[in-house]
Amino acid sequence: MESNKFTAPGFFGHANKFIEAYHATLQPICKETGLPPMAIDILMFVANNPERATAKDICALRGFKSGIVSVHIERLVSEGLIKRCEVPGDRRKTLLACTESATGIIEKGRALQKCFADNLLTGLSESEIETFHNCLHAIGKNIDAIRKNGMTAHNSKQGDSDD
Repeated sequence: MESNKFTAPGFFGHANKFIEAYHATLQPICKETGLPPMAIDILMFVANNPERATAKDICALRGFKSGIVSVHIERLVSEGLIKRCEVPGDRRKTLLACTESATGIIEKGRALQKCFADNLLTGLSESEIETFHNCLHAIGKNIDAIRKNGMTAHNSKQGDSDD
């Protein structure tokens, strides 16, 4: 079996560092608003994904626990930054929407998100960035397949044993 340079712990380590760096990037807005990074993260998710802005989508796409998301949504609603909207045809579903009061925070957040992305890609050539994008796309598809179907026989034989 060919040795793989990538391991599950390595991927988890990078994922955790990514989240920590992203939340550190949001600190100026956190200090200005008094909101924790995860609340700002949720607000930005709602702003950037208005068609998928439900608590369920936030949990599924950002990997947050539902109880934590609920607490932050409640705080964002009470601060007047997001509102709950009924979804026509599905009374069980609640879509979240940003309010006018959130506009300044969202503008600053988007500027910080762009700066964060630019900093992550510093030192990479355009072709390396394109290759990286293609790799992330393929990995994303593989993750979706694993989440839906579990490990395939091919993947389980190659899996690493470190947790």
